[in-house]
Amino acid sequence: MLVLVMTVGALFSGAYANFTCPPPGFSPFSCPPLPTPTQAKNVLQLHPGNIEAVMALGDSITAGFAMQDGPLEYRGTVYSTGGDDGAFSIGNFLAHYNPNLKGRATGVTIPLTHEGKGLNFAVSGARVRDLPGQINRLAAKLNTSEYIGVKNKWKLLTVFIGANDICECKSMTAAQFETQLTAAMTQIHQTFPKTFVNIMTIFNISGVWEVRKDRPYCEVAVPVLHECSCLENNKENLQRMDNLAVAVNAVTRKVAKQFADLQDANFTVVVQPAIEDVALTKYPADMVQDLLSDLDCFHPSLCTDQGFAVGVWNNMFQPSGKKSNSIDPLNPAKIHCPSVTEFIQ
Repeated sequence: MLVLVMTVGALFSGAYANFTCPPPGFSPFSCPPLPTPTQAKNVLQLHPGNIEAVMALGDSITAGFAMQDGPLEYRGTVYSTGGDDGAFSIGNFLAHYNPNLKGRATGVTIPLTHEGKGLNFAVSGARVRDLPGQINRLAAKLNTSEYIGVKNKWKLLTVFIGANDICECKSMTAAQFETQLTAAMTQIHQTFPKTFVNIMTIFNISGVWEVRKDRPYCEVAVPVLHECSCLENNKENLQRMDNLAVAVNAVTRKVAKQFADLQDANFTVVVQPAIEDVALTKYPADMVQDLLSDLDCFHPSLCTDQGFAVGVWNNMFQPSGKKSNSIDPLNPAKIHCPSVTEFIQ
């Protein structure tokens, strides 16, 4: 199906090209520098400057597919590990505190690649069952001469998975998701020492079906491209997707807690819910087009992706139970500037 999307993109990319946020947009990252921190001995006592590498696992959203309206993966600007100049990304934010940060990706990749870029090994179309392969490829990359120096240093891994599982609402269950996510997290724990894992919860994808009606091209593209099998004119399946999203988020919290409760000084998993309550249907019709890719009217645009970056970054300095769970790229939140006493959490 992604091949069809790429073909359509080759024909129609650039027809709209409004993937950036309307004014005021996001203010540049301008936090003051912090002193170089002392070496951290516990994963719960990490300052931004302690992070030596950023890594990412997931699906097309984390690969950056179509977010600048072309049929490519824009890994250089993606929210988690983007390393292009000026990109709004957690990787670039962290590099402000550690200029020697490893793992950021630059430029683009061809969709469906398994080779990754930098230390971003997300694969378009991936489901939770595909994480073990991504983990293996990331581990192999960490063993290369380019990255071996950070293998046993503090790393930040962002995991965002589940959209494609929810799109298979007629066959996927929360129990299956739990089994597969637990296995993946066990492998991550065993493979990557000194790692703080951000795991993200997911929003209701079904909203894409409703907002497609706001533009003639999208009204045709969403059902024809059919990137999400349950995203169709079937109220029962749309409700199944919403129910499964709630269940998947509950499972994500359960699994994260299991690994946090290990109290391993060198490893933890924390839920970052920044985008969980993003409702596309709340925006005016003339604004929604800025939030989704003009290529397929399904994937997040660069504007929305920038919101992901700021939302998750801010989550990383908010305590459990007080983490914000919604972003509004059209009314951007202020980027949090950590103090010398704050830890990633």
